[in-house]
Amino acid sequence: MSERYYLDTSVIVKRYVEERGSQMVDDLFNRAHKGSIVIAFSYWNVGEAAVVFDKYGEKLGLKSTEVFRMMLRELRMLFRMRSANMVNVTPKIIRESVKLVFNRHIYVADAIQIVSAKQVGAHMLVTGDVKLAEASMAEGLETLCLT
Repeated sequence: MSERYYLDTSVIVKRYVEERGSQMVDDLFNRAHKGSIVIAFSYWNVGEAAVVFDKYGEKLGLKSTEVFRMMLRELRMLFRMRSANMVNVTPKIIRESVKLVFNRHIYVADAIQIVSAKQVGAHMLVTGDVKLAEASMAEGLETLCLT
C-alpha cells in the first residue's frame, strides 16, 4: 500500500497559487501522479478551496472559477488513477470533530482535518497552519507544517 498524505486546504491551494511551500506541494502531487503516494483530502477541503479562490483570486490576478476548475480536474484525474482519496464528511466525522474541538480548543474545520486524516489512515498530515499542526501532533499524527 502506498503512503497516504492528508492535505489540508492551505496545502491544496499552494498547488495552484505560488506561495511558500508550493514546491514541496508540487513534489507531493508529482509523486501522486507517478503512483508512488496517495494524497487524501475531504469534501470539506474542496468547499474551503472555493472560498479561498473566490476571496483571493482577484487580489492574486487569478480567475477564481478557472483555478477552481483546474483543481477539480487534477483531483478527479488523481482519483481515477487511485492516487487520491476523498473523505466524505459524515455525521460520525462531525461528532468526532466536535469532541476534538473541546479537547484541543481548535476550530471545527481543523478538527475535521485531523479526524479525516485518521479515518483515511494517513501516514502524514500536511498543513500550512501552525495551530492545526500542533493539534495534529498532539493527536499522534505525523505532521508536516509548511510555514
